[in-house]
Amino acid sequence: MDNQGLQERILSTYNSMRLGMGWIAAVTPIVIPLWGYFFGVAWQNSISAYYFAPHGNEWVYSVYPARVLFVGSLFAIGSFLFLYKGFSRGEDWALNLAGVFALGVAVCPMYAETGYIPVSNVLHFTFAVLLFICMAYAAIFCHEETLRWVKDPNRRARYKVAYHIIGWFMGLFPLVGLILAVFFGAVQRHLFWIEAAGIWAFSAYWFTKSRELKESQVERQALTGMPAQRPPS
Repeated sequence: MDNQGLQERILSTYNSMRLGMGWIAAVTPIVIPLWGYFFGVAWQNSISAYYFAPHGNEWVYSVYPARVLFVGSLFAIGSFLFLYKGFSRGEDWALNLAGVFALGVAVCPMYAETGYIPVSNVLHFTFAVLLFICMAYAAIFCHEETLRWVKDPNRRARYKVAYHIIGWFMGLFPLVGLILAVFFGAVQRHLFWIEAAGIWAFSAYWFTKSRELKESQVERQALTGMPAQRPPS
């Protein structure tokens, strides 16, 4: 493989990691209920409830068919977040912490089952909220390092608005879901759709970031050693 081919592979790997996180998050609120339904699991009041969602509505302790997708998705996303290198120290720390919190959500179910991790429900909600807060921080405060290389000022402005909207969605939806769960209970599966909205906002962030970096070509310029053509401020 020549130098150009190697560069393309490196660029493709970085971009695939971003898109992979986006697609895993996008399909999670759809695939998990469908997979559970295939095994006779009723539609749950939240996505997190699929951790201990029983087979055929019977609580057979070791049979939770939707758990593998729920936990697997979180481990995949959490690993990607931790391994992905941000474009600033602040972004890198936010993504690393988000990755750790995603793993925490995966291993701490929302129901404190006997003999399992004590107060796992409290840890589950805490890790979930911190995960989305870290991602909201990355979206709202850590986009300038790459966004400034987009040449068209109007496009830069639109990306900035998109990052702020996505960031606020990621930050607010989990908090709203937590308030509903703690004080009002999961009424008519509202919590499920609030969780799904937060997850889809997370997905939208990575799709937007991939599009922005493809448009600015700053990664390609850095990898090939070309002088980065930064537009005037």
